[in-house]
Amino acid sequence: MDLRKEKNREKVNLKKGIFILPNLFTSANLFAGCFSIFCSIDGEFEMAIISIIVAVFLDGLDGKVARATNAVSDFGKDYDSLCDLISFGVAPSILFYSWATDHFIDMIDIKFMWLLSFFYIATTALRLARFNNHLLLKSENYFLGLPSPASATLVTVMLWQCVIHSFDQLIALIVISLFYVTASMLMVTKIHYNSFKDLRTLNKMPFNGTLLIPLVFIMIILDAPNVLSLLSVIYLFSGLLGVLTRFVRSRRKGREKNATQ
Repeated sequence: MDLRKEKNREKVNLKKGIFILPNLFTSANLFAGCFSIFCSIDGEFEMAIISIIVAVFLDGLDGKVARATNAVSDFGKDYDSLCDLISFGVAPSILFYSWATDHFIDMIDIKFMWLLSFFYIATTALRLARFNNHLLLKSENYFLGLPSPASATLVTVMLWQCVIHSFDQLIALIVISLFYVTASMLMVTKIHYNSFKDLRTLNKMPFNGTLLIPLVFIMIILDAPNVLSLLSVIYLFSGLLGVLTRFVRSRRKGREKNATQ
């Protein structure tokens, strides 16, 4: 009965309408993701990378706007996940496939390229499905697994480095492939990554610390590839460091417990 009531309530809400403002940002995220796909097909790889980064920025805004305006809904959540699959799953995969086939078609079997691209899309879909299910269960200040926007940022900025610096072709292919595989695996793990959704922790920041926010934006504008690469790698290892820290603490508690017995 409760499930029927919830479904009927959702149907009524959809008939009344949907929240415009947060869904505008979500649609803009989808547009940026689709634009990236078209740029990848046309061989405009740097523009495709920038479009994915713009999509990441817009994805961060739509959730904050929805919470700030009290416009959170199941429709918006599902719409956001579908758009994220395009922008952070399909777009990075097509970027890799188009870039790899454009540069390495004579060096490696093309099956490897599209299988790796499919693997990345599949893990992104699984990551988003689990994220939606996790939201229904509880709300925490962390993500289970590497978030899809962070994963997309990581793999695209690393590919950006190869495009800008014209690395050796074989080395570039190996490095990018490893990053795609690593990001794919981390998305479906249970490693905790900070979601930065708890505003109470931000309210405790010293006033001088607020200078970091504009400084980060300035640094990104001045040298986006290197700054975004550094931030992505730091965020990647933050989850792994958390796993190591919890393991050490559990071992220490185990020793202390054995010592007291």
